[in-house]
Amino acid sequence: MSDLVDERNGLAVIDVENLTAEQRRAMLELLHICYANVSEPQFNRDLDDKECVILGTDDTSGVWCFTTMRRLLVNVDGERIMALYSGDTASRPDTRGAATAAGIRLFIRKMFHEVTLNASNADRIFWFMISSTFKSYRLLPMIFRDYAPAPGRKMSDEETRIVVELSKVKGLSFNSASGIVRLENPSIPRGLSSEGETASGHDPHVRFFLSANPGADKGDRLASLIHLSQANLTPLGERMIALEQEQLAG
Repeated sequence: MSDLVDERNGLAVIDVENLTAEQRRAMLELLHICYANVSEPQFNRDLDDKECVILGTDDTSGVWCFTTMRRLLVNVDGERIMALYSGDTASRPDTRGAATAAGIRLFIRKMFHEVTLNASNADRIFWFMISSTFKSYRLLPMIFRDYAPAPGRKMSDEETRIVVELSKVKGLSFNSASGIVRLENPSIPRGLSSEGETASGHDPHVRFFLSANPGADKGDRLASLIHLSQANLTPLGERMIALEQEQLAG
């Protein structure tokens, strides 16, 4: 699954099997910085369960961000469904703004690259995300026109069935009534309480996440399902994948 790079920002997509021992160690250290209740055995199990990593590195401090990904395949109501599941995600606290935006952009490009590569293998392709913070959930309205759940938008019965089947494949405990995924030994985002208190009360997406996932500070995740299609992209999302389309055309 490794095929994309952003040399300017030190970002690359790397197959998990090609990660070096030093890269894995640096990823674990970064995860410790961003989350509590992190263990090396669990980190290695989760990482080995993924297919690729979007990895950001620099010359001074090594790994500054990463997120992991794998494909899931299920059959729902006779339809072939593929989902791109995003796992552990972490970024160094001092890397914000342009650097973080570059990492998000490469992640979105990678997903749509997989959509193109797997078009004949699935009838529909989704992003299956479980959010532990409102910051990750807040990306959805910026990039996609439609996603579930959202303010005033519950998961449909069909979407719920898809998430149920994806959760079975991934071994996740998903409560279809609440939309919450509870992990057996969850990592806990650091600083979550203070971030929630300072979050804008005028942002309906932040308010929705905090109300939909009241157990976030205990490690609960809110499950989201997003149809990956160009028609579902906002103007910002379209700009994110423009380079990917140019490279495929060339």
